[in-house]
Amino acid sequence: MQASAFLCHRANCIQTCSVSDQPLEGANARLEELKESLYQKEREITELLEAERIPVPPVLQPHCSVLLPTVITKAHEICSVVPESRALLYQMIDDNQVALAEARDKLRLHLQTAKQDSNEKEKTPRQEGSDESSLSFLQETVREHEVCQIALGYIKSGECPVMNDCEMSELEDILGQETLPTAQRTVKGIGQQLLLLQDQLKREKEEKKKVVENYTSERAMRKKYYNMVEEMKGKIRVFCRIRPVNRSEAAQGGAVVVAKLDDYSVTVETQRGPREFQFDKVFSTEASQEDLFQDVNRLMQSVIDGYNVCIFAYGQTGSGKTFTMVGDKDQKNPGIMPRSFNAIFDIMRENGSKFDFKVSAYMLELYNDRLQDLLVSQAGEAHAQTQPHGPTRRVEIKRNRKGVVFAQGAETKEASSAQELYALFQQACANRHISATKMNVESSRSHLIVGIMVESRNLTNGSVNTGKLSLVDLAGSERAAKTGAKDHQLKEANSINKSLSALGDVISALSAELPHVPYRNSKLTQVMQDSLGGNAKTLMIVNISPSEYNLDETLTSLVYATRVKAITNNAQRNVDSKEIAQLKEVIMKLKSGHAVEEVDV
Repeated sequence: MQASAFLCHRANCIQTCSVSDQPLEGANARLEELKESLYQKEREITELLEAERIPVPPVLQPHCSVLLPTVITKAHEICSVVPESRALLYQMIDDNQVALAEARDKLRLHLQTAKQDSNEKEKTPRQEGSDESSLSFLQETVREHEVCQIALGYIKSGECPVMNDCEMSELEDILGQETLPTAQRTVKGIGQQLLLLQDQLKREKEEKKKVVENYTSERAMRKKYYNMVEEMKGKIRVFCRIRPVNRSEAAQGGAVVVAKLDDYSVTVETQRGPREFQFDKVFSTEASQEDLFQDVNRLMQSVIDGYNVCIFAYGQTGSGKTFTMVGDKDQKNPGIMPRSFNAIFDIMRENGSKFDFKVSAYMLELYNDRLQDLLVSQAGEAHAQTQPHGPTRRVEIKRNRKGVVFAQGAETKEASSAQELYALFQQACANRHISATKMNVESSRSHLIVGIMVESRNLTNGSVNTGKLSLVDLAGSERAAKTGAKDHQLKEANSINKSLSALGDVISALSAELPHVPYRNSKLTQVMQDSLGGNAKTLMIVNISPSEYNLDETLTSLVYATRVKAITNNAQRNVDSKEIAQLKEVIMKLKSGHAVEEVDV
């Protein structure tokens, strides 16, 4: 269309020239010039049309539009995750706002000064150049801070600017073409700083993790060696076992306030803040019966070697004491007692060629402050007591010259295998008093005392070692409001709490190293006299509940267990020479009315 219009215009010009009054020669010359110009324009138009057919290469986007979204997205992610980077970003925004305000004030003041000076007097070209240079520098400074503020704002919000050609042109007009490279450098510098800060923070976290791991390892090692030294001094060892949350506690929705810090520490969240307790070993809710017995097993060797060993479980009702000592009802998870039977006979079997062993056991319960023999059926004992001239079986606690406690009048039965010993144990458990309470479906209503005597005779020199293993499953302290105990259960609970209170008095006196220890205040403390401050290697296992519902009872148990750790025993081997062992055997025969031959003497 442009070409046809142009030709029409030229034709009109030719017609106008042909009717003019100019000479013919001049018209012809003019016509030739117009034709040449027309041909030139046609060539230009043709080239223009051909050029339009060739696709125009796309205009490359400025580097700023490519770099900005990537840097902004990455920087926003870093600031969202790393608190230090977020704090640095806020600090940079505040500092840039202050710098921008100062730059704008300086620019405004410069413009006002320049306006006043232009009204007062004329400036030389040199002064005008200096003023223009200062004005340009201030404007550039303001633009840099404005661009930096925009970039920091996008990083803070996480939004990426989307700019088309018109917006980019407007941005160039507002900020100036020279500002875009500055903005790129500013945003790129911020991104690099954030990336460097992220790498630095990552390295610092790794170093901190290593320091914490080393500290935890060294702390645990120090506790381990400290406990070993205390054990060598004769201190009573104390284990802490945290049972899982039971159904009743889960239904009440109580929070878990007990946690295992490491193998030797447990922490309890109280209203006054966390409290930490340290023991010889801490077992979490995930610990199995096997895990617990692995740390108990070496005491079985001490029994074989002639030491007195006592292992007892302590804690409130329903804290898992019977499960720890006896195991579950089906014996799918046997406790310390059944495992001890097997461990003792395993050691005896390994040393059968060097020693001659003899194992006997008695099993008692302390029910309503009265000792009862569990190896004698209650029906048989009741029948013997009803006979007018029948002997009444009465079990009493006595001590020999070495301070070893024994049960006088209790039925002592020998066992030649772990199966026989376990059968006796099952018989005893069947005669034990248990009943259901709100806190425990099978609550022990008495203290269970199992005594196992192991006599080993050395086949080489004839010496005799006599070791005793006392396994005690204490009944738990109770609150009638929680257990719902009434009538005879309330009487049982009062007796249990009374005996445990007497045990607490003994523990307090021994830990404070008082001159008088009230062992005789309860039969329970008399039974455990050689285990607490006497001639025995003693291990206490304090069982606790992790629930907030039982927080007071848990703290009480942990405080008592901490006091027990301070008690010192004087464990000594019970070894008799061949001659003394023979004399003791003769005395036993004389007391029982048997004839003594000269060979025995």
